[in-house]
Amino acid sequence: MIDDQKIRQALIAREPQALEQVMDAYAGLLWSVAQSVLHTDSAQEIEECAADVFFELWQKPEAYDPAKASLKTYLATAIRYKAIDRCRKLSRDSTFSLRENDIYNENIAEALEREEEAKALKQAVQELPEPEREIVNRRFYQGQKAGEISDMMSLDVRQVQNRLYRAKQRLRHWWVKKQRGEE
Repeated sequence: MIDDQKIRQALIAREPQALEQVMDAYAGLLWSVAQSVLHTDSAQEIEECAADVFFELWQKPEAYDPAKASLKTYLATAIRYKAIDRCRKLSRDSTFSLRENDIYNENIAEALEREEEAKALKQAVQELPEPEREIVNRRFYQGQKAGEISDMMSLDVRQVQNRLYRAKQRLRHWWVKKQRGEE
Protein backbone atom coordinates (compact mmCIF):
# COMPACT_ATOMS: atom_id res chain seq x y z
CA MET A 1 0.00 0.00 0.00
CA ILE A 2 1.28 3.43 -0.95
CA ASP A 3 1.52 6.22 1.60
CA ASP A 4 0.21 9.18 -0.39
CA GLN A 5 1.98 11.84 1.69
CA LYS A 6 5.36 10.08 1.42
CA ILE A 7 4.94 9.60 -2.32
CA ARG A 8 4.11 13.26 -2.75
CA GLN A 9 7.20 14.29 -0.80
CA ALA A 10 9.37 11.88 -2.82
CA LEU A 11 7.98 13.27 -6.08
CA ILE A 12 8.65 16.82 -4.92
CA ALA A 13 12.20 15.71 -4.09
CA ARG A 14 12.43 14.34 -7.68
CA GLU A 15 13.04 10.73 -6.65
CA PRO A 16 12.46 8.66 -9.83
CA GLN A 17 11.63 5.47 -7.88
CA ALA A 18 8.59 7.29 -6.44
CA LEU A 19 7.17 7.80 -9.92
CA GLU A 20 7.96 4.19 -10.80
CA GLN A 21 6.11 3.05 -7.70
CA VAL A 22 3.07 5.17 -8.62
CA MET A 23 3.14 3.87 -12.20
CA ASP A 24 3.37 0.25 -11.05
CA ALA A 25 0.51 0.71 -8.61
CA TYR A 26 -1.90 2.71 -10.75
CA ALA A 27 -1.14 2.04 -14.44
CA GLY A 28 -3.92 -0.56 -14.64
CA LEU A 29 -6.46 1.80 -13.09
CA LEU A 30 -5.51 4.62 -15.45
CA TRP A 31 -5.71 2.27 -18.42
CA SER A 32 -9.24 1.15 -17.43
CA VAL A 33 -10.52 4.67 -16.85
CA ALA A 34 -9.06 5.97 -20.13
CA GLN A 35 -10.46 3.02 -22.08
CA SER A 36 -13.94 3.54 -20.62
CA VAL A 37 -13.94 7.21 -21.62
CA LEU A 38 -12.30 6.84 -25.04
CA HIS A 39 -14.37 3.77 -26.01
CA THR A 40 -11.45 2.41 -27.94
CA ASP A 41 -8.99 -0.42 -27.80
CA SER A 42 -6.30 1.79 -29.32
CA ALA A 43 -3.35 1.20 -27.01
CA GLN A 44 -1.63 4.29 -28.39
CA GLU A 45 -4.43 6.69 -27.39
CA ILE A 46 -4.78 5.13 -23.94
CA GLU A 47 -1.03 5.08 -23.33
CA GLU A 48 -0.72 8.73 -24.36
CA CYS A 49 -3.38 9.72 -21.84
CA ALA A 50 -1.74 7.73 -19.06
CA ALA A 51 1.72 9.02 -19.93
CA ASP A 52 0.42 12.60 -19.89
CA VAL A 53 -1.08 12.11 -16.43
CA PHE A 54 2.09 10.55 -15.02
CA PHE A 55 4.20 13.28 -16.67
CA GLU A 56 2.04 16.02 -15.14
CA LEU A 57 2.31 14.36 -11.73
CA TRP A 58 6.10 14.31 -12.12
CA GLN A 59 6.22 17.92 -13.35
CA LYS A 60 3.82 19.32 -10.73
CA PRO A 61 3.63 17.01 -7.73
CA GLU A 62 2.51 19.98 -5.61
CA ALA A 63 -0.77 20.00 -7.52
CA TYR A 64 -1.73 16.80 -5.74
CA ASP A 65 -3.02 17.44 -2.21
CA PRO A 66 -3.43 14.32 -0.03
CA ALA A 67 -5.77 16.29 2.24
CA LYS A 68 -8.30 16.65 -0.59
CA ALA A 69 -8.22 13.17 -2.12
CA SER A 70 -6.26 9.95 -2.23
CA LEU A 71 -3.62 9.57 -4.92
CA LYS A 72 -5.78 6.90 -6.53
CA THR A 73 -8.76 9.30 -6.77
CA TYR A 74 -6.55 12.16 -7.95
CA LEU A 75 -5.04 10.07 -10.76
CA ALA A 76 -8.39 8.55 -11.78
CA THR A 77 -9.92 12.03 -12.02
CA ALA A 78 -6.92 13.39 -13.92
CA ILE A 79 -7.00 10.59 -16.50
CA ARG A 80 -10.75 10.93 -16.91
CA TYR A 81 -10.41 14.61 -17.83
CA LYS A 82 -7.37 13.90 -19.99
CA ALA A 83 -9.33 11.20 -21.88
CA ILE A 84 -12.31 13.54 -22.34
CA ASP A 85 -9.96 16.17 -23.80
CA ARG A 86 -8.47 13.51 -26.08
CA CYS A 87 -11.98 12.52 -27.28
CA ARG A 88 -12.75 16.13 -28.12
CA LYS A 89 -9.47 16.51 -29.96
CA LEU A 90 -10.01 13.30 -31.92
CA SER A 91 -13.51 14.34 -32.94
CA ARG A 92 -12.25 17.79 -34.03
CA ASP A 93 -9.40 16.19 -35.97
CA SER A 94 -11.69 13.74 -37.73
CA THR A 95 -14.07 16.58 -38.64
CA PHE A 96 -11.13 18.60 -39.91
CA SER A 97 -9.77 15.71 -41.95
CA LEU A 98 -13.20 15.20 -43.53
CA ARG A 99 -13.33 18.89 -44.44
CA GLU A 100 -9.77 18.66 -45.67
CA ASN A 101 -10.67 15.74 -47.95
CA ASP A 102 -13.67 17.66 -49.30
CA ILE A 103 -11.42 20.58 -50.20
CA TYR A 104 -8.99 18.32 -52.00
CA ASN A 105 -11.85 16.64 -53.87
CA GLU A 106 -13.27 19.87 -55.25
CA ASN A 107 -12.05 23.19 -56.37
CA ILE A 108 -11.82 25.66 -53.47
CA ALA A 109 -13.22 28.49 -55.56
CA GLU A 110 -16.25 26.39 -56.50
CA ALA A 111 -16.86 25.47 -52.86
CA LEU A 112 -16.73 29.12 -51.80
CA GLU A 113 -18.97 30.15 -54.68
CA ARG A 114 -21.50 27.46 -53.77
CA GLU A 115 -21.47 28.61 -50.15
CA GLU A 116 -22.08 32.22 -51.20
CA GLU A 117 -24.89 31.14 -53.50
CA ALA A 118 -26.50 29.14 -50.70
CA LYS A 119 -26.39 32.21 -48.45
CA ALA A 120 -27.86 34.40 -51.21
CA LEU A 121 -30.63 31.87 -51.85
CA LYS A 122 -31.43 31.70 -48.14
CA GLN A 123 -31.67 35.50 -48.13
CA ALA A 124 -33.95 35.44 -51.20
CA VAL A 125 -36.21 32.93 -49.44
CA GLN A 126 -36.37 35.24 -46.42
CA GLU A 127 -37.57 38.04 -48.71
CA LEU A 128 -40.53 35.98 -49.96
CA PRO A 129 -43.92 37.09 -48.65
CA GLU A 130 -45.66 35.02 -46.00
CA PRO A 131 -46.92 32.28 -46.13
CA GLU A 132 -44.71 31.35 -49.09
CA ARG A 133 -41.56 31.92 -47.03
CA GLU A 134 -42.75 29.57 -44.32
CA ILE A 135 -43.88 26.95 -46.84
CA VAL A 136 -40.50 27.01 -48.62
CA ASN A 137 -38.62 26.82 -45.31
CA ARG A 138 -40.73 23.91 -44.11
CA ARG A 139 -40.48 22.05 -47.43
CA PHE A 140 -36.85 22.53 -48.38
CA TYR A 141 -35.05 23.34 -45.13
CA GLN A 142 -37.06 21.21 -42.71
CA GLY A 143 -37.98 18.42 -45.15
CA GLN A 144 -41.73 18.44 -44.50
CA LYS A 145 -44.17 17.08 -47.07
CA ALA A 146 -47.04 19.17 -48.48
CA GLY A 147 -49.56 17.27 -46.33
CA GLU A 148 -47.61 17.98 -43.15
CA ILE A 149 -47.28 21.65 -44.07
CA SER A 150 -51.00 21.93 -44.77
CA ASP A 151 -51.81 20.43 -41.37
CA MET A 152 -49.35 22.69 -39.53
CA MET A 153 -50.45 25.86 -41.33
CA SER A 154 -54.17 25.06 -41.55
CA LEU A 155 -54.15 25.30 -45.34
CA ASP A 156 -55.50 22.99 -47.98
CA VAL A 157 -52.85 20.72 -49.55
CA ARG A 158 -53.62 22.24 -52.93
CA GLN A 159 -53.01 25.75 -51.56
CA VAL A 160 -49.65 24.64 -50.20
CA GLN A 161 -48.68 23.16 -53.56
CA ASN A 162 -49.80 26.29 -55.44
CA ARG A 163 -47.92 28.65 -53.12
CA LEU A 164 -44.86 26.44 -53.29
CA TYR A 165 -45.05 26.53 -57.10
CA ARG A 166 -45.31 30.34 -57.08
CA ALA A 167 -42.43 30.68 -54.61
CA LYS A 168 -40.23 28.47 -56.79
CA GLN A 169 -41.10 30.58 -59.83
CA ARG A 170 -40.15 33.75 -57.95
CA LEU A 171 -36.87 32.17 -56.84
CA ARG A 172 -36.17 30.93 -60.37
CA HIS A 173 -36.79 34.46 -61.71
CA TRP A 174 -34.46 35.86 -58.98
CA TRP A 175 -31.81 33.27 -59.91
CA VAL A 176 -31.90 34.14 -63.62
CA LYS A 177 -31.56 37.85 -62.81
CA LYS A 178 -28.67 37.08 -60.47
CA GLN A 179 -26.87 35.02 -63.14
CA ARG A 180 -27.25 37.86 -65.62
CA GLY A 181 -25.92 40.32 -63.07
CA GLU A 182 -29.19 42.26 -62.95
CA GLU A 183 -29.63 41.90 -59.23
